Amino acid sequence: MNFTISRRQSKLYNQHNFDLRKWEVLIEDGNALRKEIKAIANEYDVEWDEMKEEKDEKVAEALRKDRKRKEGKKDKDDDEPKAGKTEVDDGRKSG
Repeated sequence: MNFTISRRQSKLYNQHNFDLRKWEVLIEDGNALRKEIKAIANEYDVEWDEMKEEKDEKVAEALRKDRKRKEGKKDKDDDEPKAGKTEVDDGRKSG
């Protein structure tokens, strides 16, 4: 995808720690998954309706559980001290 962003948008993204590259990758991943699901559905002669799936209670519950699991994992990562992380020398000479 090719995005053109204004200085104002860029400033807002930086201000809120929004990673545009990460967002683009997530969008591309989502689109690739949709394409793959549609291809599999076609192989089995099934019509896949994404909007219908989103409204299904089983899907909504699975998404809620996954979101809670990820939030719990993120909270644990935030609680861990950062002192254990060190940079690794890659052997390159600087200067």
